[in-house]
Amino acid sequence: MEVRKSPLPVFFPLPFGPRPAIYGLLLISLFFSCQREKVYISAFILRSVGAPWLYPSYYKEVYVHNKTGFSTIPTSLINDTALSITDYHYNWYLFSDFNSLNIDQNYHLRVLHPNGEAIGKVYLPGEYEILQPESTYILNRDSVLKIFWRKANGAKFYWLDLSIEYDYDDTLGEWDDYEFWLDTIIFDTFCIFEKNRFIPFYVDTIYEGEGVIDIWAMDGPPILPGSFGNIIGSGYGFFHTAYQPGLRYFFVGAPPKERSLKPKGKLNRLRLFQNH
Repeated sequence: MEVRKSPLPVFFPLPFGPRPAIYGLLLISLFFSCQREKVYISAFILRSVGAPWLYPSYYKEVYVHNKTGFSTIPTSLINDTALSITDYHYNWYLFSDFNSLNIDQNYHLRVLHPNGEAIGKVYLPGEYEILQPESTYILNRDSVLKIFWRKANGAKFYWLDLSIEYDYDDTLGEWDDYEFWLDTIIFDTFCIFEKNRFIPFYVDTIYEGEGVIDIWAMDGPPILPGSFGNIIGSGYGFFHTAYQPGLRYFFVGAPPKERSLKPKGKLNRLRLFQNH
């Protein structure tokens, strides 16, 4: 199995999986060690199309942390609508909801806590689509994989997740399976992989396989080492939005009998969201 995973933190904790793993993304010591006396906030708004087995269609989440705890219960509002508390401990609260929301518009965050008020503002990017490859595309040994998509209004950057799996015989006649997984941040609207990038020299015959392209248009501070947060007032941290218009599948070697991710591929993609 070949895995290429960026060392960048990904701000997509989901409403399932172990909470301690989800909140490895706090980044307090990484970015703002000098502000530990303040309240830390991690918030995001998610809109996803066509992948209910992996992402909720609509999701808002606000995580509020104070290492010394809270004397009263904090409140989180997005566009003046309060979010419900879904989990808590003495020194943190998790707020979330699954109510429908609109793309291509501003969202304002307010967190009220005993020490004051923290605020943030982001834009949920507008409609866009993946242009290439088409769903009928077949990746072969001599293929160049070209991924192009339209620009989304309000997007500051894009997060690209690429998964490829196929079954093959090697040059010794032994059967095996190949897996490739990559995620990265892109500030343009294309990404090109040269031929032979996904088919090693020891692969002799490919039987069938598939690839999945997952692109998110995002607003908020780019998720890069040293990025400063966009929450101000009596608190600090990060507020992001992300919009995914749908997955794009393609074939490897030959069209498979059934188009669906293998369970192992699903598990890998879930780990991306849970282990930060």
